[in-house]
Amino acid sequence: MIINNINGLRLKLILFAFVVLVNNCTMKQKLQVVDDYYVKTEIKENKRAFNKEEFRFEQKIFSKDFKSLTFSTKSLLIGEPLYNMNSKNPVIINFDLLRNHGESIQYEIIHCNKDWTKSDILIMDAIDGFDLDYIENQEISYGPVQQYINYNFELPNDNTNFLVSGNYIIKIFNEGKPENPLATLKFYVSEQVSTINFLIDRSRDVEQSKYLQAFELECTYNSSDILDPYENISINIQQNHQEFDQYWLSGPNFIKENKLVFLPSDDQIFNGGNEFRFFDMSSFRNGSQRIENINFNDSIFNINLKKDVRRSFKQYLQYKDMNGRFFIRTYDFDNANSQAEYGLVNFRLPMKQISNDSIYLFGQLSNFAIDNNFLMTYDSINNYYQNKSLLKQGYYNYIYVVKNSNGISTRKIEGAHFESNNEYILKIYYNDPLNLCDRILSYKVVKSN
Repeated sequence: MIINNINGLRLKLILFAFVVLVNNCTMKQKLQVVDDYYVKTEIKENKRAFNKEEFRFEQKIFSKDFKSLTFSTKSLLIGEPLYNMNSKNPVIINFDLLRNHGESIQYEIIHCNKDWTKSDILIMDAIDGFDLDYIENQEISYGPVQQYINYNFELPNDNTNFLVSGNYIIKIFNEGKPENPLATLKFYVSEQVSTINFLIDRSRDVEQSKYLQAFELECTYNSSDILDPYENISINIQQNHQEFDQYWLSGPNFIKENKLVFLPSDDQIFNGGNEFRFFDMSSFRNGSQRIENINFNDSIFNINLKKDVRRSFKQYLQYKDMNGRFFIRTYDFDNANSQAEYGLVNFRLPMKQISNDSIYLFGQLSNFAIDNNFLMTYDSINNYYQNKSLLKQGYYNYIYVVKNSNGISTRKIEGAHFESNNEYILKIYYNDPLNLCDRILSYKVVKSN
């Protein structure tokens, strides 16, 4: 009996030790799983934050079928991509797709910070209604050789309204394919609660005073609504919608009553530039301004413009322009939206080839972006730069810009003159610490003359 008791005790001790060992192993495994979970989650969150910080939206056309983008209102044929909050004047967005049948096209609205990264505000706090919707207005072209579908929609509309001002991206895509956009468009919503006084004058640099435009400004603000204007208010200034030619202001020199005052300084300057070039192809039946000839070959109209000249050392010639814009019109038919023809427009710029420089057509025709579809190529036989672009009948402005390792400039080909008539687009941003987004207090277009 004694032997049996000893053996039973030994067996119990072995079983107890085995249970303890198994529990310890299980606990270690659980702890390891928990630790791995938190580590992996943290890595994922960091990746998300990094990606969000790095990604910036652009105004970009992704599809070669996407053409003739315009912004207008019921009262303005040529408008800004701007809606003033609580206004009864919506913005009409119009474009063509070069296709022979209608398709379901959608748009998505995304609120962004002033640097065009996605903001932290919830979309339900920025948009009243749908941020994702269909473009219902479409019209199939009838008559022109090049078939296309004309689309248009308004913002805001019965399904969508804006609750917060700021930068917005409008992503346009085929139904159910937001990951493959046709285009991403920059759009602005302004509160118009601040007034801006903007003054253009000659540069104080005597040697450059004939070529540069200097500026100074002051703007009002609501002190009861704005926290720390020195830190939270910044002003963006663009010349003729040229993002490569813009200036940021923050931290005023002083505050006078409810005004932020920015005094002149040596670095607050822009190249004066030159007036935009132009051509009119509103009719393919009759001759128009700056058209050399029009031929119909290979099932398409070919429009040869008169050769351009380099203006970097030419005397300034003043004439009215539209500061880079275009508008669609046709004298050959009744309805420009759905009956105007498309033609292959041949741009030619005779000059010696410039090494290490790329020359682009620029203006609303390139969606105010440096677009490789508008890159000029050099014809060494005829000694000129050339580009052929498919454009819709209408009246167009454009200039040539040069891109190289030093940046992008119009001065190398177009020259620079203090007297040039430019448009300056001013936006006052407020980094709202309560709503976690950049609001636009005011959006204003000022002409330099």
